[in-house]
Amino acid sequence: MLEFPCHHLLGPGCCTLLLVSCGYALQPLPSCDGTPNLSPLLTPTVTPLSSVPNGDSYLLANDTTNYVYLAKVRGTAYEMGYAQGQLFKDELQQQILNLEAIYPENVRDALDTFGIPKSVVQMMPDWLVTQVGKVLLDVNWIVASQWIPQRYADEMRGIADASGIAYERIRRANLLPELIQAHCTVLGAWGNATSDGKLYHLRALDWDAFAPINQYPIIVIYEPSEEGSQVFANINYLGWIGTLTSISKIGISVGEKVMLPRVGSSDYPIWPTVTYFGKPWQFTLRDTIQFATSLADVSSILTATHRTMRIHGGWGSAPDHSFRGMNFASNFVELFDDKNYTHNNEVSHPQMDGVFYFDKHVQPSGDQCLKNIITPFYESGSINEETMYRDIVGGHQTGDNMYVVMKPETGEIWMASSEYGKPVKAYQRSPIYINLSNFW
Repeated sequence: MLEFPCHHLLGPGCCTLLLVSCGYALQPLPSCDGTPNLSPLLTPTVTPLSSVPNGDSYLLANDTTNYVYLAKVRGTAYEMGYAQGQLFKDELQQQILNLEAIYPENVRDALDTFGIPKSVVQMMPDWLVTQVGKVLLDVNWIVASQWIPQRYADEMRGIADASGIAYERIRRANLLPELIQAHCTVLGAWGNATSDGKLYHLRALDWDAFAPINQYPIIVIYEPSEEGSQVFANINYLGWIGTLTSISKIGISVGEKVMLPRVGSSDYPIWPTVTYFGKPWQFTLRDTIQFATSLADVSSILTATHRTMRIHGGWGSAPDHSFRGMNFASNFVELFDDKNYTHNNEVSHPQMDGVFYFDKHVQPSGDQCLKNIITPFYESGSINEETMYRDIVGGHQTGDNMYVVMKPETGEIWMASSEYGKPVKAYQRSPIYINLSNFW
């Protein structure tokens, strides 16, 4: 027999203390492998670390395992990069090694997609795979450079100059996401679907949970001097300047997942194609946050961009008080709201007013887990941050590497990354609460 979360009866927030007495279901819902993440919510201590002319750094931590770094940088792209290199000079020396340590696995996956026989790839020693990867990433930069805005090269140059790390190593590391494919969950809820009518945005990163780059989770708050820029927070790992997850001060938010079209299917208007002659996807996503002030701007930026990879994305907008899902590849862009998703169906993905999502599986997914988790909260209009970091993240077992819940209208986030050096996935860990309004 299913038991419903207690805040359907007593209001949001009660479950932290009353799970047992309320009879919270601790067995998986139908079609789900996981159970709610009951790890307690953490409010970190903020410790200032360093200040330089164009930036400041902080450690937000409860203990030695639950932490995230935060940096505020300002000025030109080069100045903001230089500030990061100054603030995290020692950490970057280790992080570049962490980033290069994940080359073999990810390059092997890329070679497989390029059609290189697996038997050949598996015979190659790690050092050779790494060297092949470096060549591929250098070629990627050459063919894509005409579409990469100068600001990205300038920021990476600033990091390199201040940290003493070779620019080429920083540049290669920042193109590595072009080779990475991550199964993630993207969900937006707003209006009558949520407990307070506000917009909530979940981005759960399902990728290598134990990649050593999780040693340095970081929020970088950018205050760019470039005309047209917004103040925004990039939620990522130290050394990566593109966007995995991001939110701007005015309330535009983004998260993504890989698109893996099924051969022979008609799931998309045309077959989604990939090219390396364009702007890398992490830079594309960042531009939508740095320069957009509405969902219309996001759509315009994506449409005008020479896109490279196949991506499912989710964008929230406080100015619009709404959310959009998007499919994009090098050859098309599709935009969806809560009513016009082309793969709605009653069994696994019913239409819900004020809700849009892509679950962690290949899309369109026939999996019923996320629907089963969301439905009782949706029907009672009680979706909130707890629904996302506790019920969805835990029940759907999504967010192997990192999960972030964003509330674009208030600047609040709840996040966790996998535990460095231990086999503990993010979705098993306590969310850290951060109000970015204290740092804007």
